[in-house]
Amino acid sequence: MDADLPNFSAAAPMVLVVHDEAVERDELVEYLRGHLAAQYRVLAAAGLREASDVLAHALTLGTPIALVVSLLRLPDGSAVELFGHVKAASPTTRRIVMARPADAEATVQAITQTQVDRYLMLPAEPLADRLFPLVDDLLTDWEAHAAGSSVGVTVLGHRYSATSYVIKDYLTRSLVPFTWFDLSEDPQAIAMARDLNLPSPAPTTVLLDDGRALYDPSIAQLAESLGLTEPATRASYDLVVVGGGPAGLSAAVAAACDGLSVAIIEDDCPGGQASGSVHLQDHLGYPAGLTGADFAHRALAQAKRLGVHWCSGKVATALLPRLGAHRVMLGDEAVVVGRAVLLATGMTWRRLDAPGAEDLLNAGVYYGYTKLDIRQVAGEDVVVAGVGDAAARGALEFAEHSRSVVFVVRESSLGNAGVREDLAEQVLAHPRIRVVCDSEVGEVRGYGRLDKVILLDVPTGATESVPASSLYVLLGTVPCSDWAREAVGVDEFGFVLTDVDVARRPERLPASWPEDRPPMPAETSVPGVFAAGDVRAGTVKRISSAIGQGAVAVAGVGRYLASLSPTDEASGEPSGEP
Repeated sequence: MDADLPNFSAAAPMVLVVHDEAVERDELVEYLRGHLAAQYRVLAAAGLREASDVLAHALTLGTPIALVVSLLRLPDGSAVELFGHVKAASPTTRRIVMARPADAEATVQAITQTQVDRYLMLPAEPLADRLFPLVDDLLTDWEAHAAGSSVGVTVLGHRYSATSYVIKDYLTRSLVPFTWFDLSEDPQAIAMARDLNLPSPAPTTVLLDDGRALYDPSIAQLAESLGLTEPATRASYDLVVVGGGPAGLSAAVAAACDGLSVAIIEDDCPGGQASGSVHLQDHLGYPAGLTGADFAHRALAQAKRLGVHWCSGKVATALLPRLGAHRVMLGDEAVVVGRAVLLATGMTWRRLDAPGAEDLLNAGVYYGYTKLDIRQVAGEDVVVAGVGDAAARGALEFAEHSRSVVFVVRESSLGNAGVREDLAEQVLAHPRIRVVCDSEVGEVRGYGRLDKVILLDVPTGATESVPASSLYVLLGTVPCSDWAREAVGVDEFGFVLTDVDVARRPERLPASWPEDRPPMPAETSVPGVFAAGDVRAGTVKRISSAIGQGAVAVAGVGRYLASLSPTDEASGEPSGEP
């Protein structure tokens, strides 16, 4: 180690290398110091105890710990033990384990226990080529989290306030740490409201540590205040992507790599519906899995590094096609112009058609769920109404914290409701889950907050009143295409028609295809307007599929832009409008 207790007077975050062989340890440190320059301070330790002392000293002084790189087997312990301490004390710190071939099984076990972000099998030659990509990826991810933490955030609100829930949900999925005070029951929160001279009933109040206060802020106001968005400053972009989910982010990265100017218009946080996924296990290249929010922020950091403009909190309201200058109209009356446009708005949860559901939206009735929801139902009674594996996983995750879960499915069995056999067995075996088949939510009741869910037995019409503080609805999804339906063709379910389907289904188009050529891959019924991801008709609705579609669509975008002549772009004539 550099010294018994290193001097952390420098503000640079710390990277710690733990290795028991002095020569190899010094080589690693030298490589990393040369690669990271002055942005990070690289230190070294020879074993578990020494590393723990360094980490404890850094935490005491408030020094950010960005990354720990450790040999799996140490003289006085293991990297798994060290990483367990790191994860508990500094959850955002990233972790790389280095293992020799004989330790392959132990490495897999560490990955399974999610104590490791990346692994490197030794010997790794050349070291720089093998190690630096792992380090750069994890530090980029850590920086994205650290940026979200740069402004301290305190939220004062009510547990069952719809505005409070929307704000907490947005901050959670945006990876912005915040402190929550419940004005309904917390004496400290009530005292804070009194000191701030808040009226009664008090609005949801967001306090920033720079002295600013926001009262019942919109998502757009919150994003701007926290530096989570930027303006679309160009008069025209080569590509405007509407939707910042997996397909949109993938397309933006691919287009920026091709040298195109790109702006992403997103009404929420990065990742779209995927940002609410508690754990993704099927995304290639992440053996330990990752959360939807982690995935989304990694992709966004990559896009920004390539020069993509990220315009979040902006709602697209209409698409006005113009040859070489398509106009995306926004809810704040702004206009973003693109030579080409990609529709990647994905899907949203299908709304519950039951009396009382809309009145209690986000005040006990919720669509989808995140880690925030799992935490807030501790010791309470929950109802989950849904179909498929997503609903079954939700019931299982809520059951780990809540007092009881009633899982409602309209079908006669979990299997008929699209639940995998292994998940169905787990649900049926869980002592705190009661499965109610052949039933649906007939009504929800409560004054200002959910109190009861009335279940309707579909075959008999009989009803059952179930006390509950929260109802989570996962009844499938519908495409987010309403805003563009006057411009592009959609099928009977609202999914956007592209390429061969444009020719096959002319009756679904607002206007006939105007070109002599056929539509390019992923091109809609409007030349120069493309679609990718879940909003596109006939696609596999998975994150990995959406990522691939985004990249493929950009190939068509490039061909389209190359076909435009200066005369076309100067005319700006209507393209594919009725």
